[in-house]
Amino acid sequence: MSYAFYKIIHVVSIVLFFSLYMSATIKKENIKKEVILTGIALVFILVSGFGLIARIGIAHGAGWPLWLKFKVAIWVFVGMFGHIVLKRFPKFSPKAFWILFAVLGCASFLANYKPF
Repeated sequence: MSYAFYKIIHVVSIVLFFSLYMSATIKKENIKKEVILTGIALVFILVSGFGLIARIGIAHGAGWPLWLKFKVAIWVFVGMFGHIVLKRFPKFSPKAFWILFAVLGCASFLANYKPF
């Protein structure tokens, strides 16, 4: 599949994840469907991200650049933190959304500028 295809899936999945997370934040009750769908969106983000990695020329088994390690760490944090807050601390989920949104900005910066 092409780079553009993976990029579209990646970006749409990120938008879907944050939309569903905000929906769960606003509803506060009966959010099981949103939590499941955010998890599915995270899987699409992961799969399309690895497709993008392959398309930019980083070979399977090759060492990852530092920016990529940070980006994967950011998405692991986003997935874990987002779901933990929704499940255990729902009253903090609006603040968590904005924290995750700021972290998204960092991930976007790393993906676009590849500083390291």
